Amino acid sequence: MNTQFLKKEKKTFFPKIIIYIFIPLFISIILFIIVYKIYCSGKLNSNDITFLITTIKDLFNILFFGGILIITILSYLQARKSLFTPIKTETFKMQIKAFEEILLFFQNKSESDFIDQFDFNNIIKINAQLLQLDFIRHFFSDEIKIDEERVKELEKSVSGSIISKNFLEKNYTKLEYHEKEEKKEKVKITNPAIILNQWNEYEYGKIDFTNKFKEETQKLKNLSASPLLPREIKDLINNFERKIHENLSLIGKVLTEISKELPSKFPNAKSLQNFNNPGIWNTYNSKMDTLENDAEEILKYIRKYLKIDDLIN
Repeated sequence: MNTQFLKKEKKTFFPKIIIYIFIPLFISIILFIIVYKIYCSGKLNSNDITFLITTIKDLFNILFFGGILIITILSYLQARKSLFTPIKTETFKMQIKAFEEILLFFQNKSESDFIDQFDFNNIIKINAQLLQLDFIRHFFSDEIKIDEERVKELEKSVSGSIISKNFLEKNYTKLEYHEKEEKKEKVKITNPAIILNQWNEYEYGKIDFTNKFKEETQKLKNLSASPLLPREIKDLINNFERKIHENLSLIGKVLTEISKELPSKFPNAKSLQNFNNPGIWNTYNSKMDTLENDAEEILKYIRKYLKIDDLIN
């Protein structure tokens, strides 16, 4: 529903009344004058005059009631238009409000702004630390004591997780409703070759995210959920949201790739002091989907839909 902002010139309803009422009356008067002149000239007898008068009367009645019918129809159409105009106006106001919220979410934001908005820096940091903990537990559990209080603090910053399909199938068993899961005691493996081989199959498939990420993605869902928005802009917002989740999933893929390098880069417990989170971020940042161009497409669509450039010019 593209709405023009320029006011249209109001059309008066009275000329239509003049056309449909006074013109038939004017025609009837003309006919009466013609008949009267013919009668005065002696060319018509009384029977002819009666016939003509009756015909003119019937014709006038037809024209009159036809005009009344047309006026009634036009009045109804005018009333219906006036009735729905406030509804259309209120709908447009609500639509403008929805567009305003979208503009506030996307306008004047660079790639780094979106990274900060969706808390990707902290998400990378949290998951990199969890990867480091997995590495320590696997290779250096006897040499390095893990600070469990620090782990709990780390877990408090996590609001939720996504799990890859492969990780789910590999680490979780699907039980029937009548079965009970049996806890198997893990056998400690000391053979370095087996330990290394197990680590080479490691997959970082559970990606944790923060509450800030959860809140911002919920805002995105709310923006596209408005029934007042055109389908095209909903698709653009949904595509932006899809890229956000793909970037979140990418963290698991990047950390899985990095995990393969850890045994060679950190061969002993002391070398773990050089574990570098910024280095992981740089690797991730080079592979993530950009968001700035998608945001610009959303803003361009709003300008086109509301014809903002036409109004300015």
